Amino acid sequence: MQQINEILINGAISILVILLGIAVKAIKEYLVQKGGEKTIKIVEILAKNAVNAVEQVSAETGFKGQDKLEQARTKIRSELNKYNIHMTDSDLDTFVESAVKQMNDSWKGE
Repeated sequence: MQQINEILINGAISILVILLGIAVKAIKEYLVQKGGEKTIKIVEILAKNAVNAVEQVSAETGFKGQDKLEQARTKIRSELNKYNIHMTDSDLDTFVESAVKQMNDSWKGE
């Protein structure tokens, strides 16, 4: 029973990772059409920086899960406003989740 649960959980995680990859690709294509490659690069860099910043101060602030996501969104949105770029929360979440995955993969050495 334990092994079946592990297989199901691993399968679900694999499917979520694939779906996240598809979502990031779709959003990137949309943004390339709408604002060009420069916009994507700006959002990716800002997401990566915001995730790193929030992660570094999370021990001191006590932020967890959703609070960390909201902090990252706020930081990214304030910077995007400087470039006159506007995105929905779900689009920002996708970039934040992608940055978190990249950070976790680099910590694991993958």
